[in-house]
Amino acid sequence: MGDRRMAEIITTDGSLYVYTHWGGSDLPDIARHAISFAKLRWDDEPYAVRIIVDQLTKDGRDKETGFGLMLAPNVEDSYNNDEPSVIIDLVARHLTIIDDDQVQVEMFPTHAQPV
Repeated sequence: MGDRRMAEIITTDGSLYVYTHWGGSDLPDIARHAISFAKLRWDDEPYAVRIIVDQLTKDGRDKETGFGLMLAPNVEDSYNNDEPSVIIDLVARHLTIIDDDQVQVEMFPTHAQPV
């Protein structure tokens, strides 16, 4: 039921997890867009994280369900087996996409422009 996925945003202070119940298969493309949108703030992690979370969850604004934020995955619930399928690493500046046990790592785009 649903299309559940989880993204991890890694910062120098730890990780924030964003859970989506619907549209998880689109999460890699949404993450790419969010990273590009936050480019001007990559060096200011609080702002970058806020922009990325805002972009990842914008389809769920003003709705009671659909997205959640966690400081650690809740092992009592199932969010893609509690493993993120998208990892946005603000420290190393790369995006990792895990799909069907295939791992793809992309460096943040150097000429990204907000869309």
